[in-house]
Amino acid sequence: MLNTKVQFLNVGWGDAHLIRLPSGGVCLIDGGDGTFSEDQDHPLSWMNRHKVDRLDWMLLTHIHEDHVNGLLDVARAKSVTKAVLPYEPFVLPPEELVQELRDEFTCRVYRMLATYLELIQVLIEQGTEIKWRSEYGSNEQSTIWSEEGITFTQLYPWEGDPLPAYDMLMNALSDDADDSGLREDLPRFFELSNHDSSVYRLSSVEEPESTVLFGGDQLEPGWERLAQRTELKCSIWKVSHHGMDDGFNARVLSWIQPEHCIIPVSIGRSHALKGDWEELRSKTDAAFYLTGSYARGKTCQIVNGSMPIEIGF
Repeated sequence: MLNTKVQFLNVGWGDAHLIRLPSGGVCLIDGGDGTFSEDQDHPLSWMNRHKVDRLDWMLLTHIHEDHVNGLLDVARAKSVTKAVLPYEPFVLPPEELVQELRDEFTCRVYRMLATYLELIQVLIEQGTEIKWRSEYGSNEQSTIWSEEGITFTQLYPWEGDPLPAYDMLMNALSDDADDSGLREDLPRFFELSNHDSSVYRLSSVEEPESTVLFGGDQLEPGWERLAQRTELKCSIWKVSHHGMDDGFNARVLSWIQPEHCIIPVSIGRSHALKGDWEELRSKTDAAFYLTGSYARGKTCQIVNGSMPIEIGF
């Protein structure tokens, strides 16, 4: 059996994580913000370096630029067999209507949503089998893929879990929404989107102690809801929301009890958070790793049974 290797890319302030399946296939979770530079990686660059022309799975945790933009780059250039996406397609108002609001942030959110819809269209055109994450909304229907004793499951959201960002988006796009509603509701969708973020678990039947938890950008209320229904203890935790205290704090750590915390953040934007992290170090024995710490050509290896971890590029 091949090892199931997990690669956490340095994509600056953003998420992009790859899993090499036992069969040799590749699963990509989020894609970063789409920046190509010497200072950070891009999942498309990783695929080109490793001569990977096809993704078995593409997953998007939630609609923010630092998660969705890089996925669109990959979908335009590579074959994607299956994708799990958060929301079914919706209809945006004409772009001219949004531009008339003369609100820069509202226009930004509009472009972000348009990027998501373009991703769906590109995948449809290439024949990708698209699955909506609502299909995985219960314990009995949480498995996304399983190979040779290695299982990848969706832990959040399940049926009945609140999706405040989606509710706000539907309100913004409803037939009776007016200009002022768009101006207020689209920015509010952006602010609430982390609450809608998916959470995934990679686990081994033979090595349950090697579990990897992908936190997306899920925040404390979601983690509390999740901890009440399932055991979250893991070896590797991909820390949620770039290590900010609304998703990475003592309460959340007490539920997850990781051995290793991988924080997807650039060095430049980590400085303001280091005080909070130093306080957290007194409450956990877990090791902390910043994806932005690993410049081009430098990687970090973590031994994790048959699911080894690599950070960087």
